[in-house]
Amino acid sequence: MKPINAVVGMVVLLSLAALLLFCSSMEEPTREQTEGEKPAGFVLQPNEGEVLLLRRPGGGRVTIKVDPVNTGSMRVAMGTQQMEVGYRIPVHQHKHQDEILFVHNGHGIAILDDERVTLEPGTTVYIPEGVWHGVDNTGDQRAEIIWVVAPPGLERFFRDAGAPPGTQLPPLTAAEMEEIGRKHGVTVRIQ
Repeated sequence: MKPINAVVGMVVLLSLAALLLFCSSMEEPTREQTEGEKPAGFVLQPNEGEVLLLRRPGGGRVTIKVDPVNTGSMRVAMGTQQMEVGYRIPVHQHKHQDEILFVHNGHGIAILDDERVTLEPGTTVYIPEGVWHGVDNTGDQRAEIIWVVAPPGLERFFRDAGAPPGTQLPPLTAAEMEEIGRKHGVTVRIQ
């Protein structure tokens, strides 16, 4: 990497970190504060959104499409996760969010509490808060899952558990995963 690109990249990363710290320290607005302050609608093309590569355990590529930071959405967050063959979403539970997973491409197994269910394109999985769940890509090709959580919060977990493409980070230790989860209301069952 050229020295000037490294400096520009560092400035961008520090600016994003400052923005994330600022946003995470803000109190959630009340209904009265958000009335009349709704963001305008928008369209994101397939290659648009905030891309993060998740560190193992798990792994994969997450694209955050809708959330408070990128779009101003205070009620829902949405994105995609691409999982290579053999990758998984570790079994975990959310303390504060309901989640919907929609299998766009690929095949796998969903884990809901102690039940294992086959996934194929078009499958929808609804996960209420507090339910243990995970996904294994057991197919022979990359899987793509669309995720939606309400209220937002999972996207902050992804930011701490991943990094922008091109960033070299080691796999997460069990202790690091536990700390990131505790910070964002996610309990991960390390297997």
